[in-house]
Amino acid sequence: MFRFFIPSIVCFLFLVAGCSVERGLAKKYVKNHAGSGIMVIPVFELYKDNLTISYDTAFAYLPEQLDSIAWTQSCYIQDVSDSVFLTHFTNSLVDELSAFGFDVYVDGSSDIFFSLPDPKWMVQIAQLQLNEDHRTGYDQLYSVDDGEFYDKPFRINEVNLCSWFEVSRANTGNKQVLYLEGYIQDDFKMGIDVDMMEGKVGLLGERDSLEMENVYLMAEQSGEKHAELLFDYFMNDYIRANLPYGIVNREYFHYSRKTKSLSKGLPERFDVVN
Repeated sequence: MFRFFIPSIVCFLFLVAGCSVERGLAKKYVKNHAGSGIMVIPVFELYKDNLTISYDTAFAYLPEQLDSIAWTQSCYIQDVSDSVFLTHFTNSLVDELSAFGFDVYVDGSSDIFFSLPDPKWMVQIAQLQLNEDHRTGYDQLYSVDDGEFYDKPFRINEVNLCSWFEVSRANTGNKQVLYLEGYIQDDFKMGIDVDMMEGKVGLLGERDSLEMENVYLMAEQSGEKHAELLFDYFMNDYIRANLPYGIVNREYFHYSRKTKSLSKGLPERFDVVN
């Protein structure tokens, strides 16, 4: 009978050992990564698109006409300064990577960077795209007269940022493309609405609409978030590269610089495109 349990026990011991080794390697990386070099290659063009356009579908528009319609109908992207947005994003990314303890360089300091000892990383911001979109939300109203609920539609504006980073170890040909997407939207606080004349009571949202300052704040906070997830990417790459033979990497670790704590299994990470 025991012969059926021995493989399970062995597998369990390997699993526990693997988790312990992984966490140990994560702690070692957190302790010893300071001073590692990172070259950040910025991007100088911000792609923008308005996904909310409406037009007469019976008419065959030229691509440039559709672009013009999208531009004039936009609430935000037509007012976004590429240079301001990209400066906020890139500066925040570099500042946060530096706060993590990395020795960060930007394009133009390559001679110094390549003279640094390995390991060091190259991070190219391949593309940033800002999309304007909206969706429909519903307030629910209740009619006192007929005892029925009614849905009142309202528009929720969104601004979405998609990023593609090309990440590789310096002096190697290996490169991975990392993708991340995030968004901000109008905020709503629910309240009671009473219409005595119509005999209706309902829950209505008090709109806190997006402003341009929110879009630029998004750039800054997104740069910080990318730096945080890059640290996790580097740390987990270190774990995979240094696991003892026979132990399979099963966990993805996250490090919080602010709380100085390690956690595992966090779903927030880059999608590896290739």
